[in-house]
Amino acid sequence: MAKCLVRNVIGDRTFGFLVSADSATAKGFCENFLDGTFEIFENVAKSGNPVETLVNKVTLTGKSNDGRKATFSFYAKSNLNEDEIRAAVLNKTFNQVKFDEVYIISMNQIKIGA
Repeated sequence: MAKCLVRNVIGDRTFGFLVSADSATAKGFCENFLDGTFEIFENVAKSGNPVETLVNKVTLTGKSNDGRKATFSFYAKSNLNEDEIRAAVLNKTFNQVKFDEVYIISMNQIKIGA
């Protein structure tokens, strides 16, 4: 079954959720039931390779100038270093926190797959 990610913006807040439907059905749902603006993202193809690979498990915290913080973890390509990751998220907004400062809490190389 198809799944779509819906990003719904109401005022200055953004909400994200999955809809178990194709993009046309998700669009109809959004037009009928959502306030604000919305974007629909549908996965149309998968790519990559299923073999064992090394990745960096990264946990970082971002802090805005007004003191709000957000922390999250993700898997990054193994060839990226802390400076590249920090630069990629600096001045971006995650969980409604603009990352004016970025702190890498941990970054460990791990093996995933096969």
